[in-house]
Amino acid sequence: MIKGYIVDLDGTLLDSMFIWNDIGSRYLLSKNIIPKKDLDKILAPLSINQAIKYIINEYSLNQTPKQIYQEINTLLKQRYLTEAKLKPGAKDFLIRCIKKQQKLCLLTANTLEITNAILDKYSLSELFTKIITSEQTDLDKQNGTIYHFAANQLNLKPSECIVIEDAFHAILSAKQAGFTVWAVYDASVQDKWSQICTISDKYFKNISEMED
Repeated sequence: MIKGYIVDLDGTLLDSMFIWNDIGSRYLLSKNIIPKKDLDKILAPLSINQAIKYIINEYSLNQTPKQIYQEINTLLKQRYLTEAKLKPGAKDFLIRCIKKQQKLCLLTANTLEITNAILDKYSLSELFTKIITSEQTDLDKQNGTIYHFAANQLNLKPSECIVIEDAFHAILSAKQAGFTVWAVYDASVQDKWSQICTISDKYFKNISEMED
């Protein structure tokens, strides 16, 4: 029996991945530094703290991780609050889960500040039993440990949860960790969609199609 869901934010509930697609390059350009062509692809699967460490090492930046975090967070937050939109059916799905007394954990690689701002904007905060960001745990979605951590926070076993994700690396990690995984299509994963469909337990073009 499914008692809860571990749900991703960006690309799953929120149409926002386009904001992340070039954030590394945008940040460096704001410092008059020319980024390498493959930078944003390298940063894509990383948490924001991991991405900052990479940028500091690769481009020999003098700022501290905290300073860069604050600067990037400012760039991101402005775009999130003006450009990011909930995907069709996202809030309705969450409400249906609550009505069925199923627990919800939001698990995101985004920053806590931006996550809270978006949840407040769309009045979603009260729907989640737990809200977990990668920066709070020092874990990332390239390792299934973070999904076990989330399940523990809900006091549920992996067999009692469904993970909902859009990114290939996250779906693969959750599957390898022993979770049932539902995939949601996002334009950012178009080139990986056939692989995602192969490894996921279920896959949906739109979150409004989801029914347990």
